[in-house]
Amino acid sequence: MLILGGGFGGIGAARSLADANADVVLVDRNDYHTFQPLLYQVATDLLETSAVGHALRDLFHDQPNVTVHQGTVTSVDVGKKHVEFSDRAALDYDYLVVALGATVNFFGTKGADEHGFPMYTLVDAMRLKDQVLERWEAADRDPSLIDDGALNVVVVGGGPTGVESVGALAELYRSNFAEDYPDVPQEKARLILVEAGPTVFAMFKQDIRDYTKKALEQRGVEVVVGDSVAEVAPTRVTLKSGREIEAHTLVWGAGLQASERGGDLPVELQRGHRVPVEPDLSLTGHPEVFAVGDIAWITDSKTKDVLPQLGSVALQAGEWAGENIARLVKGEKTKPFEYEDKGTMATIGRGAAVVQFRRGRTMKGKAASLAWGAVHLALLSTGEDRAKAVIDWTWAGFTHERSNRISVQADVNDDKRSDT
Repeated sequence: MLILGGGFGGIGAARSLADANADVVLVDRNDYHTFQPLLYQVATDLLETSAVGHALRDLFHDQPNVTVHQGTVTSVDVGKKHVEFSDRAALDYDYLVVALGATVNFFGTKGADEHGFPMYTLVDAMRLKDQVLERWEAADRDPSLIDDGALNVVVVGGGPTGVESVGALAELYRSNFAEDYPDVPQEKARLILVEAGPTVFAMFKQDIRDYTKKALEQRGVEVVVGDSVAEVAPTRVTLKSGREIEAHTLVWGAGLQASERGGDLPVELQRGHRVPVEPDLSLTGHPEVFAVGDIAWITDSKTKDVLPQLGSVALQAGEWAGENIARLVKGEKTKPFEYEDKGTMATIGRGAAVVQFRRGRTMKGKAASLAWGAVHLALLSTGEDRAKAVIDWTWAGFTHERSNRISVQADVNDDKRSDT
């Protein structure tokens, strides 16, 4: 069987086939798995890259029926059970799991693709980290850049990605950078969260929305709702209301669009180009093909709601798809997917997080922070990754230090000189 994608869905599917009588081939464009929910912590220097990026091959050293390859998918032909790649030989399959994820959706916003900083891949996180550090260093060398908006950051999107990113930036700015750059007035380093809807965290209950807005504002974040970005330039962000914001950095956390490979499948794509699946996660008319993760349009069997593009959904769906394939290999019938909703959660900053459980009960503050940490530790790929995260979180919690705030830039003359 063939698994396309090494994210939560792909890994879940492969691991659930450990005892199946099947040869499993997993192909991803990268040679590592990315723990996407914590990318913003890499971008804001709290976690090192190795805590959220783990070598895919390393994850399956104890599973001999799995082979991992690196490759970029260029076409999927379910009629011929054939997949082609741009950088390796084509592969045929008996069973297929499509877990190719999504890409950032800029919704046609002028300049956003060229000048914005999305938050979906490890490369995205590293680019944003380097951008923020470089702008502060540039302002330290030339203070006139401060009034031009060099230190200002506009974060687009009032959902978990946007709120968590701007909250982490606020911690970095108001704590670490305030000490690193004592000559920079903090009020001149602005953080602006822009949400097109009437409120942040629209998916949460009102008490969480109110708590989140207050927590962000207490951390020096300007919250703008009911407006959206019309154009992004290198040093300016223009809103649809006509307001122009001096900012050299724009973080885009406003939406996703499923992988274009979903268009290769013989189904009518749903909103966000997502692939609709049957209750057992298979493709209509092709019981040997399954779609999971951000590329899939999965309807909850209990609530009849479409499940969100979250890591927990992808992981559980991937595991279920793998189990269904194992059933098919044994000549058994597949079972409808049953999602275990552990609640929706997000962290805003130190000691400030929110949780909304399935039946509507909410949790805020330090207790929610502990719950958030426990769930995210459980989702990390290995014990080594969990240990790294715990060490970094604990150290930052006690000392407020973020030792990862360095930028390593390549220099063409590095091989011609020493560090003496």
